[in-house]
Amino acid sequence: MILDKLAASHEEKMRIAYIWLNHLTTFRTCDLKNLYKLFGDPVGVVENIYESEEIRNSLIESKVIKDSTGEEIRNQNIEEWYENHEKTCIYKNIKYTTPIDEDFPIRLRELKDMPIALYYKGNLDITREPHTLGVVGSRRPTFYGVMETEEFVSELTSRGIVIVSGMAYGIDSKAHKAAIDSGGKTIAVLGGGVDICYPQVNIDLYQEISENHLLISEYEPGTAHVSKNFPMRNRIISGLSDGLLLVEAALRSGTLITADYALEQGKSIYGIPGRASDVMSRGVNSIIKQGAALVDSPSDIIKDIFNESFLPKRSSRGKKKEKNLAGLSATEKSIIGILGYEPTFIDDIIRHNHMAIGETIHILDELCKKDLVTTVEKGYYILKG
Repeated sequence: MILDKLAASHEEKMRIAYIWLNHLTTFRTCDLKNLYKLFGDPVGVVENIYESEEIRNSLIESKVIKDSTGEEIRNQNIEEWYENHEKTCIYKNIKYTTPIDEDFPIRLRELKDMPIALYYKGNLDITREPHTLGVVGSRRPTFYGVMETEEFVSELTSRGIVIVSGMAYGIDSKAHKAAIDSGGKTIAVLGGGVDICYPQVNIDLYQEISENHLLISEYEPGTAHVSKNFPMRNRIISGLSDGLLLVEAALRSGTLITADYALEQGKSIYGIPGRASDVMSRGVNSIIKQGAALVDSPSDIIKDIFNESFLPKRSSRGKKKEKNLAGLSATEKSIIGILGYEPTFIDDIIRHNHMAIGETIHILDELCKKDLVTTVEKGYYILKG
């Protein structure tokens, strides 16, 4: 038998069987239950479907496996693949775990579509922390969405809640960064190999998480991050999370796919409401109407998770602004009064104060140096949180 050549113990054969079945791109893990009934365990499955073309054809005819899976197996050389697989993992410092291993995440064992292999960089023990929360949202968030993500995450991590997300551009990345900046822990679930940073703009975040937190994926090293992988990836985000916080999402989005998985898994869902006119709020508002908990403060989630009251720090912005207004000129105070936490264009500031453009730019620069104002893109300003 092929696995006898690769391992001596049954446990190690099981591990190899799991990662090889996971390696098959056309294989459906949902078919494993039927295959177990026929062949006992992953070792029996692999030995039969790999060694016998007759058995493969029979399984294809009975629709237990797909025809494309049979073709993929015919073109496989397990010995060659396994040798390269081990060399790659060692060279790239990538570890992996399977359901036979004690360190396999406990929360994922409960999933009906449990992953059969997980590759990771970082500290897998983070998955065993007592409280985790998935935070997902739009790849094109508004400044309101970013502000709320940062505030919620910083409060939640201060109570030891681990933040789980997908490291995508937008809310996901902001959630990871806010967790790190506030001294918390975070898990990034990827839709491709953990050896590939995606999107590339997140390279600093990728390195920080891989070294001090946790990057994890069911896709083996070298697998590209392609759109067809993300929906399945989302079940792991919700699976690793005790609850799911939705920040911003359109009516059709990956965020709502994650919410569907969370509902199916019996997880608590929290939604930060947005303006009815905002496209990026419609998905979350819709989920709230369907029964998700409306949260307008981190204390809402903290109270639900810990079953206790908690005084949030949302008033800190006002206090900071009030303290720093001392010593400002009347014109500086006037500009501060115009700005909010949504971007304001410089022309609107000029018209409101009847100022010259050069003077306005100079004062805005001074307010930026005083850490009261920040520019979000050319010509647009907001208050510093």
